[in-house]
Amino acid sequence: MKIAIKNPFVITAITLLLFLGILKLPLDTLIDNFDLSSQQSSNSNKLVKNLVILILALFVIKKLKIVELSGLSQQMKLQNKFLILIPFYLVIIGVFSLLGTDLSSISTIDFILLSLTMLSVGFVEEFIFRGILQSVFLKKYAHRKNGILIGIFLPAALFGALHLLNLKMSNIPASIGQVVYAFFIGVAFGAILLKTNKVIPLAIIHGLINTVFSINTLLNDSAVAGEIEQQDIGQAIGSMLVVLPLFIVGLCIIRKINIGSIQEKIVLSSKIKHL
Repeated sequence: MKIAIKNPFVITAITLLLFLGILKLPLDTLIDNFDLSSQQSSNSNKLVKNLVILILALFVIKKLKIVELSGLSQQMKLQNKFLILIPFYLVIIGVFSLLGTDLSSISTIDFILLSLTMLSVGFVEEFIFRGILQSVFLKKYAHRKNGILIGIFLPAALFGALHLLNLKMSNIPASIGQVVYAFFIGVAFGAILLKTNKVIPLAIIHGLINTVFSINTLLNDSAVAGEIEQQDIGQAIGSMLVVLPLFIVGLCIIRKINIGSIQEKIVLSSKIKHL
């Protein structure tokens, strides 16, 4: 089976519709048959849906012949390993933000389930936005002037815009702040992927970031993991400033990306038959 669609905008529209459609599937009634807390039910719901999305994402990456660009090729060696550690500072900040918080009431099973769910979110978002969308835009525009910027910025902007789904009129500063720093993260992760050739380490770090900033939700059974907390304008700006250095580093990395390396991955993707 071949996927004949080549227009990156059409692929993007179809991918996001499938992605959002799966997230909206009514699995709640099925999961509610188990004796779970609201937190456990919510996380189980997300985990199952994310696993389905991951399977579909891997299938699409293979059929679109973008395995090398997506960072999932065994043919491409891991390079510039130190770059993978740069976003890890956000994990450290998240850990420090928990200092002084009493986490003793959190059960082991709740923590494990939250961690698996947030890790799956990291994998889904990296596979969709960097693995698929960034790859198809690069395949289309990399040879043009500023093609690398287009290939990285468009998926990152979509990644940020998707967070508008979390927009709440009572929490506008936090919602807008999340859109901006999601864009910053998208640009940096996209650039790092192209320099390291591997998406899985980035997906793991993405999942760890999600986890440490969601642990507080386990202290409130009615809270939802991944939901942004109420913030005023100052706090929202602070959140953006925390991620700004990562964005700046991403821009510096983009300047070092060799167009030849991207063209090589495109050629390899078309020649190698992946099992």
